[in-house]
Amino acid sequence: MVATRYGDLVKTLNYIKGMGGANAKEMAFMAGDHLQGFGLNFVVGVYDEPGDWAPGMGAHTHPFDEALLFFGYDDNDLSYLGSEMELDMGREYEAHQFNVPTVIAAPANLPHCPLITRKVYKPFGHFHLALSGSYAATKVEKEGTTDGKKYAYLYKTLAVKKGTGGANAAQELSADGKDLSGMPINFTMGRYNKTGPWHPSKGACRHSYDSCLVFFGHKTDDLRFLGAEISIEIGGEREKHTFDVPTVVVLPKGTPYGSISCNKLERPYSVMQVGLNATHDCEWL
Repeated sequence: MVATRYGDLVKTLNYIKGMGGANAKEMAFMAGDHLQGFGLNFVVGVYDEPGDWAPGMGAHTHPFDEALLFFGYDDNDLSYLGSEMELDMGREYEAHQFNVPTVIAAPANLPHCPLITRKVYKPFGHFHLALSGSYAATKVEKEGTTDGKKYAYLYKTLAVKKGTGGANAAQELSADGKDLSGMPINFTMGRYNKTGPWHPSKGACRHSYDSCLVFFGHKTDDLRFLGAEISIEIGGEREKHTFDVPTVVVLPKGTPYGSISCNKLERPYSVMQVGLNATHDCEWL
C-alpha cells in the first residue's frame, strides 16, 4: 500500500447492529480517539420501531454539551422525518413532541429523556453530537413539574432549504450556536443526487476550527451502503482520496480540502458537515 500524508483523516464509518426495539437497528459510533483527538463523539443510526429507546432508564445527564438531531432518509425530501417523537427535558421530565426534522440542545448537566418513538411511518435517522472525546451519562430521577414550556427554547424545528444544486446539495438543513444555546458547534446536512464536482469554479476551503464530513447512505436495511463514489482532495498538496462506502473525513483546523466530486451515483446520499465552533466559516484558497 502506498503511504499517504492524509490517509489517516479518511476513515470508514463502521456500522454495527444496534440495541434494537425502539433503539437503533443499525448504528455507528465515533469517539474522539477516532477523530484525531477532537472534543467530539457522535452516533448515527437508523430506527424503525415505536417505543421507549431505553425502557426504565428515565432521564440522564452528561458533563458535556450535546445536540440531538432527528432526520429522515427519504431519497427525495429531506423535510420528511417519517416518525412521531417525544423527548422529555429537565429533571421534571417535561414532554415535547415533534414529527419533522428537529434538533434539541442538551446543555451540560441538564437532564434529558425519556426519548420515545410514538409512531413510525418510515425508518428514520438520529445523530447525537456530543462535545467531548468520550461518552458518559448519569441517571437522574424525576422531580417536580413545569408549565410545559420551561425547556421549549431548546427545541428547534429545522427548516429545509434548497441547496446549491448540481452535484452539490439538492436540499440542506443547518444549525449553529445561536440555535443551540450558544454551544460551540455548527452543522449542515445535505441531500445529494447528482454526479460531478460540488464546487466546479472554486478551489480548496479551510476552517478556523476542527471539523468533519460524514458521508452516509439512505439504504435503511443496510447502512454500510453509500450508493456513490466520492473523491476529495486534502492538504496543500491536493492529495486525492476516493471511497464508495460510508466515510468520515476528519479535518483538523486549518487543513485545506476541496475538489469534492461524486464520480458515480447509484442512489442519493447524505453528508453531515460538523464544525466545532458556534459559527461557520470557510476561507477559500
